[in-house]
Amino acid sequence: MGIISTAVVDIRPITEPDITLLEKHFPQGGMAKHAERFSRQQKGEAVYIIAWYQGRPVGHALLKWGGSQDGHVARQLNVSCPDIEDLFVLAEFRSQGIGSQLLCFAERLAWEQGYTHIGLSVGAKTNEPARRLYKRLGFQDTHFGVYTERGEYLDLQEQHHTWEETCIYLINDLRVMGVQK
Repeated sequence: MGIISTAVVDIRPITEPDITLLEKHFPQGGMAKHAERFSRQQKGEAVYIIAWYQGRPVGHALLKWGGSQDGHVARQLNVSCPDIEDLFVLAEFRSQGIGSQLLCFAERLAWEQGYTHIGLSVGAKTNEPARRLYKRLGFQDTHFGVYTERGEYLDLQEQHHTWEETCIYLINDLRVMGVQK
């Protein structure tokens, strides 16, 4: 595919007409995933942020205002901290700044809502490129220790799938990063 100019990538919250395109380009997680996230956005619980390139969705992230729902993390947080879940960029578009743009968009939204911190989980021993990105953008290990995240979904053929990942939790202090720019 080659390197794209990040200037042509549009980052914005999901709209209802986007759901069908997202289901086509991001089938992982099942058919209801994108509609459910749009519904959460409509209720003010989250913002589902989508990256677009030439009218095609190429990445997404879910910004949850209520913070991490994982008990291990929630019990230890001592600051109000929205949580970024499921940051994803299509393989052919990775390492081109799109993940950074999605994270920066989420940080700006959190800052505009009065939050000073934002958090996310990352595989403790997997996904080295993501861990490098988070560190470069100022995310710090909370030292809460490792914990396991689990989930389940139905795929396009309505087959049931489960997943689990051993994670650590990272937080970014938005005051340090100057998100207010």
